[in-house]
This record gives sequence, C-alpha cells and structure tokens, in this order.
Amino acid sequence: MRQRMNLDEAAARLEVRRPRWLAAGLRVSPALWTPDRAHLAVRVTAPGWQVELTVEAHQGGWAYVHFASATGTLQEARRVGSPAAWDALLDDSVARASRLRMRPAKLLAGTCTTGWLDWVHGELWLLPDALVRVRSGLLGSVVNSTGGSGVTPRAPYRVMGYDPEAIRAAHRTNKVIPLAEIERARLHGGVTTSGMTLTMADGTHHKLLWLSSEPARRLLRDRLLPTLGPRLAH
Repeated sequence: MRQRMNLDEAAARLEVRRPRWLAAGLRVSPALWTPDRAHLAVRVTAPGWQVELTVEAHQGGWAYVHFASATGTLQEARRVGSPAAWDALLDDSVARASRLRMRPAKLLAGTCTTGWLDWVHGELWLLPDALVRVRSGLLGSVVNSTGGSGVTPRAPYRVMGYDPEAIRAAHRTNKVIPLAEIERARLHGGVTTSGMTLTMADGTHHKLLWLSSEPARRLLRDRLLPTLGPRLAH
C-alpha cells in the first residue's frame, strides 16, 4: 500500500519555511485548503520571477507543481512518500521558479541521440536562442525506431519551461546549446540517419543524430544559415 500524506504535518513544515521565504522577498499565500481538507496548496511569487508557483499536496501521497505565466503553464506530478521528500520538493520548486522561463519551442526531432554509442532517443527542441536536447527513455526509443516519432515540419511551436540548470542536471546526455555561442556547424544527411556536429566558441564539441525521416535538418539549416553564414556546412 502506498503511503498517504499527513497534510497537517505538511502544512506545519510549510509554515517553517514561510519566514525564510518572506525574508528573501517572496510573496507567499497562506495555506490553501479545500473544504474537505483533502488537498493543501501554497502559491509563491516574487517581483523578479517570470512564473507563479503553486504546489499542491494530496492525501493520497501525490504532490503537483504548477509553474504558470501569461504564455503558458507547466505541471508536474511527484510521489511524495515522506516528510523529507515534501521538504525537498518545496525547496526545489522555489529554486526552480526563480530560474524558469516559459519560452516558445519547436520540436525538431523525437529520435535525437548524442552519438553512435547513445542508443536512447531524446527530443530535440529549437528555442529562440538555444537548442535543447532532452533524453526520453528506452521504451520511447523502441517505439521510434519501428515507426518514427511523428514529428513533422508543420508541428506548431509549444511553450517550454526553460531552465538550463535543471535540464543539464536531469541526465548527462541532455544538452543546452546557446545559438550565439556556436562557432561552426555541419549538417549532414543520410538514407536512415541525419545529424549535426557543432564546435562552440569555447572549443567544446557536440554531436546530434536523428532519423532522416524527421524535419530537423531542414529546419536547422533555415534557422542557422542567417546567423552562421559560411560557418554552416550543409
């Protein structure tokens, strides 16, 4: 049986954090209870933040984190199995809210890897000023390898919660590549696999591969050519 959450204790632990948050200049709501006291929530904002944070705790042992802005909302569900896990979730959510930006992003590929020895697919996203590669999982890789990810050139832009620190920390193969720091890039295509190699201004190198059926190569060429000019080989 999964552990249920003691919401009275969760509220008490929330109150312990309130003086510290207020002293840091955050605006913190009182504990927000549903009439049946089965759900507890708190809202946190700050003048310098681009999002409003809401953290909900449910008796069933789940917590929900919402980052909301005028351009979109990001929601995450977490299993909270102990008071320590609730404490960590509160602290992590506040830290992330201070860094998070809601940015328009276009999915370029769902089968992106970071080299021939990386067998687990990820999503490759184009933001206004960066490329982001986020690892998916083994199951998604198997599905993609048999039928493709379904990414098309006409796929619309979406709103992404952009936090480079959290993206990089989530897995060693995740990447955040600022477009302004690209020194040279080479796009190449093949019958089954296409990709790109990049050299950054600081001398570091990146390699990205994806299935040729995905539109990433053409979309990246169109985006990078005006910026890199002859430094882009395609």
